[in-house]
Amino acid sequence: MSDSMIQILEVAGIVGAIGAVIGLILAIASKIFHVEVDPRYDLIVENLPGFNCGACGYAGCSGMAEGILAGEANVRNCAPGNELTYAKVSAILKGEDPDAVTSVEEKAKPVAKPKKA
Repeated sequence: MSDSMIQILEVAGIVGAIGAVIGLILAIASKIFHVEVDPRYDLIVENLPGFNCGACGYAGCSGMAEGILAGEANVRNCAPGNELTYAKVSAILKGEDPDAVTSVEEKAKPVAKPKKA
């Protein structure tokens, strides 16, 4: 083999070894700094409308989901949401399957009685 080929192989070996060491360090760091995420968070974000409009007072649906899980927000503050959205998020908070909620019976709104003259 020529000297230039040996040099190329040496450099490739050094770069490969550096990559392996950095990969190992990153793998260890990911275990040390692992953060547990509430599994309900992703479900709530999936079942919110996804408009990220901020009408609820949060910076988007992800912020609203964090607020709901922290007990600081009410899902009914989600303006684009509907009764089905509210029912699905409520099911998630109760530990139920949101996909089992397929329809919501609208409660009949009370009719205002006419005033007697």
